Formats: sequence, C-alpha cells, structure tokens
Amino acid sequence: MKALYNHSLFSLLFICSLLLLGSNAELKANDKFFDYLPKYRKFNSNYQIDKIEYREKRTVIYFRFVVEEDNNVAFYSGSHPNAWYLRTPPRMRGIEVQFKLMEITDIRVNNEVKVDILKDIPEIEYEMKRGDVVTCEMHFARIPHYIRMLDLIEGADGDMDNDRFNCFDILIKTAQSPLLGKENEAQKNTQRFESTFTYLQPQTTSQPLATTTEDNTPEPNNGSSHMAEPIDYRPQAMTDLADIRCNKRVILPSISFKEDDVNFNGRVRAMQDIKTLRQYLENYPTAMIRLHGHTDIFGDDLRNLQLSRERAMAVKLELVKMGIERDRIEILFYGGRQPLQGLEEGGIENRRVEAEAICTE
Repeated sequence: MKALYNHSLFSLLFICSLLLLGSNAELKANDKFFDYLPKYRKFNSNYQIDKIEYREKRTVIYFRFVVEEDNNVAFYSGSHPNAWYLRTPPRMRGIEVQFKLMEITDIRVNNEVKVDILKDIPEIEYEMKRGDVVTCEMHFARIPHYIRMLDLIEGADGDMDNDRFNCFDILIKTAQSPLLGKENEAQKNTQRFESTFTYLQPQTTSQPLATTTEDNTPEPNNGSSHMAEPIDYRPQAMTDLADIRCNKRVILPSISFKEDDVNFNGRVRAMQDIKTLRQYLENYPTAMIRLHGHTDIFGDDLRNLQLSRERAMAVKLELVKMGIERDRIEILFYGGRQPLQGLEEGGIENRRVEAEAICTE
C-alpha cells in the first residue's frame, strides 16, 4: 500500500510538472517580438519577407516585391482561392496544418498607400509599371509554439508555380532565439535587395497609415490623403445617360447597401446603373468616371471609411469586368462624413455611391 501511494504521488507530481511546462511554453509562445532576419527559401529574386511580427494573437508577415514588367497586379483577401496561406511543409507528416489569411493591410506602391485593409472584398487590382516597389502586411493567426517551420503559398495549388510569390521552410522562431536580428539589419537587407534593381520607380512620400492596436483596431488618421472637399449641394439621381454631366455628381439610385455590407442590395437593379456608366464611358472614350463612396452616419468612423471605399470599389470592379480600363475609374470615399442634405440625422439613402464624369475635352 505504501509503495502504491508513493507511485501515485510521483505520477501526480510528474503530471503537474508537465502542465507547468506546457503553461510556460504557451506563455513564451505568446511573447510579442519581431524577427528581423527571416530564414526561408524562395523561387525568384524579386521578392522577400522584410520581417515577421509575432503578436499575442496574430502573426504578421511584412512582404516586399519589385514589379519586373508592366502588368496588372491583384491582391486577394482570405476568401479568394488565390489568397496566400501558411502551411506546414509536406515532408512534415503528422503535423499537417494550414493557416488562412485573415487580411492584408498597408498595401503600398512606391510607398504610396493604396489600401489600408483588404478583407471584405475578394480582390483588388492595380495597373503597375516595371520597377514599382510593392509592400504589404499579411495577417495570420498566431503560430502555435509547437510549429517550427511553415511555407507561405500564393493560391490553391500554387506551390509549384515558379511565377508565384512563394516562400518555403520559413523558420518560426521564439522570443528567445539568438537569430532574430535587429531592426537596422532588416533595413540593410531591404537596401541590399533594392540595390540589385537598376530600374526602380521613384518612391513617394505617403501619409502614415492609421496606427494599429494589439487587436488590430486602427485609429483614424485625420490626415488621410483619400479625403476630398465636401459638397454643398444634394446630387440629383441618375435616371438615364443624359443626367451624366461633366464635373457634376449624380447619385446611382439603383445601387444600395444593407447596413455594414458591401454587397449590392439587389444586384439586377444595381447593374442597370452600372451599364449606364459603361455606356457613357464608351460614348466618350477620353472621359473618366470618379466614384464617390458613402455610408450612413452611424457606427465607427474608420469602419465606415472602409465600407465606403469597398462600396465604390464594388462598382469599379463591375465596370472593369465589362471592359472599361481601370485607370479610367477613380475612387474617393468619405465614410459617413457627407450625409445627403435633409438626412444629416441618418437615413439608409446615405449608403450610396455617386458618379462624377471627369471630362478632358
């Protein structure tokens, strides 16, 4: 009986020690730190991981690439089949894990902010020139402490495509790793990387993005370059092609949105207005269309800014699908800061997109 008691006590102590070790490991896994010297393999020399940030609940990969020829470059949110994802290398059998992309933030071209957050629409595309430098931040869930290596793959079944921005065998480090490097080393790596290209486009000075808190809730940036001057009139509703006039906004009345939504509230009706815009652009091949996105006045200001951008972008994407060149469509967005006259206290009509013809002749 005594021997059995001692054995049971020993087992209990052993289990407690394992739980304590596991708790300590989990605490270490949740340390917040940067890996300034990422270790990985890649297909080509025109892209790199600048650094990896380990937050309490997220892993953020800071990515950079140089455009090698004039082309359209698309970015995909996590809902798109061509989105980036993280996976354990195939040779690591027994630990098959994938991490879906949560969102992409701070998409910049030559340091000019293009998109703050790409999350609620499947894709966004830009026409880029040879030598453009593109940077972005990919957000994934925090990598568990037991995983030590991951692949970054662009798109489903894209792991063997040499044209994809894939990174293999990314070493997942801990806060105690001696291989983390320092911030100035990451900056030197970026300088060396870009120095290998003799055709880089000039960098611009861009407004800083909204600051980000630990739970990735941005705080509004009052100096946003996306904001335009408010109007002091209520635009008329577009009923036919004749209502579109140079440098005058018109409301697209068939395009509406439910609260906190970027999908058309009645797609068939919405397409009627979009087809009218397409007809105008086809009739006047030198003209452009400027789309103005809006929300109602309720809710978080930054979220409303994002919604208004994505609503205008939804109209642009449909026009592009119809064959209109992307660079003929501009976007401005205001959140709830430009309610319609008479609807300053609310109104679903404020969830709207306006169109403005920009005439060059």
